[in-house]
Amino acid sequence: MAESQNLDTIKTYVGDMYSLESHIEEALDSQLEKCRDHPKAYAAVRRFHGTVRTQRDAMKAHLDEIGGGTGGVLKSAVSAAFGIAAGVVDKVRPEAVSKCLRDDYTAFNLAAMGYHMLYGTALMLSFPKTADLAERHHKAYTDMVQDINQIILDVVAWELRKDGHKVDEKAMDRATEAMNQDWRDTAPSPTGTSTRGTTE
Repeated sequence: MAESQNLDTIKTYVGDMYSLESHIEEALDSQLEKCRDHPKAYAAVRRFHGTVRTQRDAMKAHLDEIGGGTGGVLKSAVSAAFGIAAGVVDKVRPEAVSKCLRDDYTAFNLAAMGYHMLYGTALMLSFPKTADLAERHHKAYTDMVQDINQIILDVVAWELRKDGHKVDEKAMDRATEAMNQDWRDTAPSPTGTSTRGTTE
């Protein structure tokens, strides 16, 4: 009974992540033309699209292997990630390349957390193959999030110039480095806890 319950749980979670990968792949497919005018963004979105498509296929194959059906409950979450969730910058025009990358960033973090949860669940319920797949896909999404971190302000600066603004290029580099430092400063210590807010 316990083994059957464990397998049903894993099937559900794997099906959800397959669904999530499918919806993200569809969104990225629609972004390719929008990002064509910015070489770095276009190359990144093409790379993201290929990675997500490969991961979608891997999740479908794994789902078939464990005897599960396709998930679908995450579609509304993906819809929110692509355009609705980041209301603080709603003034960004809908066709902007920066908006595409912002939406990707939101969706990729959603997927990364989903894979983190799947990885932990698969380990706790003794499904090592599922855990290995989840770990690989989690790493891919965290890599893609960092890729966006490094190019987003280049895209924003390009759009500002298109709108007639004069851009301080050094400020752009300084802002990116400050963000990178924030990521370094908030990385967990080797003991697995955050170093932020600790005292000597």
